[in-house]
Amino acid sequence: MTQRPDQQPELRLLPAPRRETVDLVWRTFSEVLIPLEALRERYFRNLNKDNFAKAIKEGRIGLPITTLDDSAKALQYVEAHHLAAYIEQRAYLADEELARRIGTA
Repeated sequence: MTQRPDQQPELRLLPAPRRETVDLVWRTFSEVLIPLEALRERYFRNLNKDNFAKAIKEGRIGLPITTLDDSAKALQYVEAHHLAAYIEQRAYLADEELARRIGTA
């Protein structure tokens, strides 16, 4: 985030996810806050717990983590709208990559 002394910080927000994507995430997990382990088991089976935690911590998987208290042992969650936006972002990047590969970009 860049900031000049006379301005507010620049926000880098993703577009809101489509309602259909949020609905699909909701139907998949039936929760607004998705436990990190449930998310890993569903979409990141290729990563073990440690590698998944490392990928999130390093930003390779760009999902904001939510906790309900400030304890170091607090359970970690991903909010359904964040996951829906992430899924759409990854789909967009895949579309861009395909267009680049076949030369239509």
